[in-house]
Amino acid sequence: MIEAKDIKVKIGKAAILHGINFAAEPGKVTAIVGPNGSGKTTLLRAITDEIPWTGTITVNGKQIRDYKSWELAAVRGVLPQAATLAFPFTVIEVVRMGLTSGVHGNKDALASQALARVGLSGYEDRFFQELSGGEQQRAHLARVLCQVWEPVVDGQPRWLLLDEPVASLDIGHQLLIMRCLQDYAKRGGGVIAVMHDLNLTAMVADAVTIVARGKAIAQGPVHEVLNDQALSDAYDCKLKTNTPPMRGMRYILPQAAEALHA
Repeated sequence: MIEAKDIKVKIGKAAILHGINFAAEPGKVTAIVGPNGSGKTTLLRAITDEIPWTGTITVNGKQIRDYKSWELAAVRGVLPQAATLAFPFTVIEVVRMGLTSGVHGNKDALASQALARVGLSGYEDRFFQELSGGEQQRAHLARVLCQVWEPVVDGQPRWLLLDEPVASLDIGHQLLIMRCLQDYAKRGGGVIAVMHDLNLTAMVADAVTIVARGKAIAQGPVHEVLNDQALSDAYDCKLKTNTPPMRGMRYILPQAAEALHA
């Protein structure tokens, strides 16, 4: 489990997170949703220990600050919202950056498997800078997958921590990537993803935390948390949710939205 308690973050004098509690379990896709500027990415960056924070964060029962950097890299892979490369690497070289020194066997074969998982088979020898924005995003995800390829090692779950992993992808590749994350969780790993698309979140995630105004205003199973009241409060507009009878899956109706404040 990844557990965060009373997480507070300040940037300068501005308080960004106000004592958030958060938990994610292995075997599940846990989404973090909320409006722009609510603190979603800040929460994820605190959980990955990229920014200063106060509170308590544990990864698989161990305080995150007790991990050596190489130990942390072996237990969780992180995909930031944006990652740039200034040098003319090929795609396979970028993906191989995720492989640790402890990986045995053919590293190029493993990197190619990761590329296949994200729909980039045959892209190995292309230059990274020649790819579209969405293709670059998927190549970076393949790199992160390589880092924690096996979801469970020595009985301990590994983690994918992803900031908007499908933000620049077309609908087909969004579904491909989210199914990949579901598969990782089903095999015992844990996934935490910052998401914007509420309907995609409802379709794929097992649990969700809604962040608004620097606080976690609701968290739990998707079918409980994504309700009219919580979403309307978070997004400051009147939203309606419903459940199609065929699948019993919650969905949000943006066309029914009304601004709460003119």
